[in-house]
Amino acid sequence: MRRRGVHLQISLATLLGLDDRPAELPTLGPIPASRARDLIRAQHRAPWRFALTDTDGRLLRAGTLRRRPTAEDLPPPPPSETSPGAASPVPPTDPAAPGLVDLLVDAALLRNLTTDPTAVPPSWRPVLDEITNSHGRPLDDAPTDRFPHAALRRHVEFRDRICTFTGCLAPAHHTDLDHTRDHAHGGPTTADDLGPACRHDHGLKQRGWTLTQPEPGIFVWRSPLGREYRTRSDPLLPPPPPPLPVAEDDDPCCADPLDDLDRSGPLIVWRPATDDHDDEPRPPPHPATDLDEPPPF
Repeated sequence: MRRRGVHLQISLATLLGLDDRPAELPTLGPIPASRARDLIRAQHRAPWRFALTDTDGRLLRAGTLRRRPTAEDLPPPPPSETSPGAASPVPPTDPAAPGLVDLLVDAALLRNLTTDPTAVPPSWRPVLDEITNSHGRPLDDAPTDRFPHAALRRHVEFRDRICTFTGCLAPAHHTDLDHTRDHAHGGPTTADDLGPACRHDHGLKQRGWTLTQPEPGIFVWRSPLGREYRTRSDPLLPPPPPPLPVAEDDDPCCADPLDDLDRSGPLIVWRPATDDHDDEPRPPPHPATDLDEPPPF
């Protein structure tokens, strides 16, 4: 049975083999980088989208991609996953269910790759040029429309990722795109007045809750009792954690404390101090004469 397509989010650096950051299956969780590359080979015909991020991993702009690198220019699996001398296996594709690939692109990395013509394989060059030069339709060009156009909806879904209500993890693409200030009350259809809300939480605004968006992507829900809940989605591409320190031979903090012991002498066993009464014989235990009495507990 052929593999069906999946929705996969992976960073550009990982797909190029520059790092092994785990990729993400939205609503399911992370997967290893090597497995993600195999999935992309398997669904090479899938629609591709990109999300350009800043240094904090927050969305700058998003769009769709028409260009693709060749499967041969994707990093091969590690040697341990293939037999010696064998070519990299390319899993079969399923044209009936191609899946979806979201390419997360750090803006600083994109600038470095576009200025160095030898930094990427030749088939990647048109992909990077399309990301650099693609600006798409302006997001806020139709503020009076009732529903957002495709580019605006894609931008909000990438930015917010999940329902904006506190504690709700409903994926953004399964929610209503809610006007923070209702469209019927003059709210514009723009990026700073839209946010995903699941059907249940969307209805809270008709049951006494109020919602504001002081900055794009930051939402403040206020309950009927006056309590406020501030929510913001996690970054699309958070910075990687700092590397662990490498212990050096002369580093005292990583030395084994037992190395300083003198093992040449006799073994000395420490015992606690005792008084003179400890040498007296202890009385024998009471005979088990009260076996019929219940235990004290």
